[in-house]
Amino acid sequence: MTRALGFTLLEVLIAMTIFSILGLASNQMLRSVSSIERQMEERTDEYRTLVRVFKMLDRDVSALVYRGVRDEFGDPIAAVSVNQGLYPLEFTRGGWRNPLKLPRSQLQRVAYQYNGEALQRVVWLILDRAQDTKPRVQTLMTGVTDFKVSLINADGSRQEVITAEDGDELPVGVELTISTELWGDLTRRVNLPEYVPFLTQGSAGALDSEDNLNDIEPDQDDEFEPALQPLSPSVLDGVL
Repeated sequence: MTRALGFTLLEVLIAMTIFSILGLASNQMLRSVSSIERQMEERTDEYRTLVRVFKMLDRDVSALVYRGVRDEFGDPIAAVSVNQGLYPLEFTRGGWRNPLKLPRSQLQRVAYQYNGEALQRVVWLILDRAQDTKPRVQTLMTGVTDFKVSLINADGSRQEVITAEDGDELPVGVELTISTELWGDLTRRVNLPEYVPFLTQGSAGALDSEDNLNDIEPDQDDEFEPALQPLSPSVLDGVL
């Protein structure tokens, strides 16, 4: 009598078990690879955002202009304010580009603040504000735990507070520290431009008025990377 060829039930069950284990292992491996790839993309995006934030800080500080402003109540605000008032850093900067040749100033008042969750950039479309003037707040980076500003004197010492008017001598640089959940403490040092008196005649500053600027939209590029023209070359001696 000839015996039928084939697999027994036990052999089939063993084979199915082996293939099931291999399939589960392959699935877990694919999930791990996908998760790592997604995390790398997220880290890359966060790093790019961080680079753009520091680039914006570099450009703003390097284009500092010694021009004080007035607040909503007509009270004067110094040209440069560090760790005073509402914002850790507030100043006037030049080079606010105007490709459409609109009747507005090339100067812009900017400030940086930490709201407890994110680093924000505050901008005003006019320098001397009216009571109905509202700033525009741009969220630059989330996942921030702190934002600190200190000034570097010529002898290397640190200065935490300053309000500088036109003609006042400023320290040689500013140190900006962003504390993040992912990257920890990141410090950038930027050289401050040399003192240049602000000229009101024949300059863009003479065009500041509430009527001209109420309805003007800022440049689209200004959301992250405003094109600035520093008054004097600035050496960026800090690194990320």
